[in-house]
Amino acid sequence: MFTGYTAVIVLKYLLTSAFLLRACIMDLKERRVPNRLWKYMVIVLLPLEVFEFLNYGFFDLIFGVIQFVLVFALAYGLYYIGAYGGADAKALMVLSFLFPVYPVLRVGSVTVPYLNTGFGVFAFSVLSNSVIAAPALVLVLFLRNLIKEGIKNLRENIFYYFIGYRVDVDAIPRFHNLLEYIDVKGKIVRLRRGIEPDEAILYRLKKAHEKGKISRVWVTPGLPFLIFITAGFFIAIFLGNLLFELISIFLSLF
Repeated sequence: MFTGYTAVIVLKYLLTSAFLLRACIMDLKERRVPNRLWKYMVIVLLPLEVFEFLNYGFFDLIFGVIQFVLVFALAYGLYYIGAYGGADAKALMVLSFLFPVYPVLRVGSVTVPYLNTGFGVFAFSVLSNSVIAAPALVLVLFLRNLIKEGIKNLRENIFYYFIGYRVDVDAIPRFHNLLEYIDVKGKIVRLRRGIEPDEAILYRLKKAHEKGKISRVWVTPGLPFLIFITAGFFIAIFLGNLLFELISIFLSLF
């Protein structure tokens, strides 16, 4: 049965998704997410949060406060040591406030999350899922390069197939690091770890391109972690906590 509580949770998920996706777009374009976005997110979803509180028991309220304090400390701690940026920490803090209790939706025979609710802390499930989702980018890049570059170039560039892609020298995207460049001697240098292009490097690439020496270079994207947090959010909604599931499977083997 589709109850009022279920409708509120679904609406919270939809609105939260919209704000997170907007934050990802801002982060991709400018590497900056203004504080007002998080403020608007809290203001818009606060009435739904109040409605939820009316359905909570005493222990749910206590648990919600405790998990918020713990997630707040963890999110700030990771930001403090430089594990990610300020927008990532704020996203986790806001999610912890908006989802103090892990929502479980039951509509007929369908229950989400499908696997589990992890340790019961929604924001922590989002974080752990994001860490697991991040390496998935490697597979995405590999499949993209198989389609774009083909198999014939795989052997020579197998490492690059997993971490980057090729672009035209005169159209290097913002916030991308170079895996190939021209050194001061005019030679093409290939790297295992990307470097941020400066004006001198871009000038040498431009000159080499004009001489027909090089037309395309391998680059690796510097994606903001907020994208993976958003992916972790969707995984937490539909599946649950992947880390908890992996631990459970591991322990069941003994």
